[in-house]
Amino acid sequence: MKLLIIQTAFLGDVVLTIPLIQAAKKYLKAQISVVCIPATKNILEEHFAIDEIIVFDKKNSGKGFVSLIKFAKKLKGKKFDVAIIPHPSFKSGLISYLADIPERIGFSNSAGRIFFTDKVFYALNKHQLERYLDLLKHFGVEVEEEKTEIHIDGRYEQFADNILPKDKVIFGINPGSVWATKRWFHERYAELSDRIVNELNGQVVIFGGPDDIETASKVEKNMKSKAINLSGKTTLKQLSALIKKCRVFITNDSGPMHIAAALDIPTVAIFGPTVRQFGFFPYSKNATVIEKNVPCKPCSPHGPNKCPKKHFDCMNKITVNEVFDAVKKQYENS
Repeated sequence: MKLLIIQTAFLGDVVLTIPLIQAAKKYLKAQISVVCIPATKNILEEHFAIDEIIVFDKKNSGKGFVSLIKFAKKLKGKKFDVAIIPHPSFKSGLISYLADIPERIGFSNSAGRIFFTDKVFYALNKHQLERYLDLLKHFGVEVEEEKTEIHIDGRYEQFADNILPKDKVIFGINPGSVWATKRWFHERYAELSDRIVNELNGQVVIFGGPDDIETASKVEKNMKSKAINLSGKTTLKQLSALIKKCRVFITNDSGPMHIAAALDIPTVAIFGPTVRQFGFFPYSKNATVIEKNVPCKPCSPHGPNKCPKKHFDCMNKITVNEVFDAVKKQYENS
């Protein structure tokens, strides 16, 4: 079976799709190709369950209907037997249809479901990782558990060892997010970081992608102690290797949060406008989610650029003290 999995969403969604890819390889014995965007390709590279990665640059070279047709024609030439489409966009469904793939499986609530030959029920009461695994029910496969494997070889381990001090306990912080209202305040991250240094004798490492550089710099500048700021300076594999060295990882609701959970690193996740019920909380027994039950929450699936109510209580009410207490507890229990 030649199987195509289309997942052109952000990093977190791609990390949560990895167990589906692994289970498809294990139970279907398929030759697996994965479509992703350029920003997420690195996290999938060299994974044992993936035979081919196909990049679709939907924001740049792949933008527009003509480019979409060309990309679909490229896929058609590969003669896939089946497409699994966890990504809920209309465009992903359309691509699978235009690629003339005989079997096209996606969720019942997908915007592109009109292009599917078979639809799987989207269970609201499950974690997103488990929902993705549900797509294999089409093949009669029920997967109870599948641990996410992120390929980190010796090169990346050595990279992390060369950067991080040997005589300090590493605490990672991830103050950025694609969505503005998912970001806890940089001043509070700075205060939290200083407390980690002073009270836990830890070394704080600031993580983030190229779009998080400004936020990370604000945290660093507001700190009284010294941090290692790696925002925008690592690949996703390097980031994963560094996160693996953390004793505790403190993060907003974001892609690196899902990497930390997949690596089973003790995690403290700060949720503002989003809620656990969406199914995107850290999939780990070693994670603590800090959130406030305010009446206007959730205000949107991802969190808008600005608080619609202008009070931003979902983040304002989360204090440095309670986040530090959660970090200290994770540190002492790890």
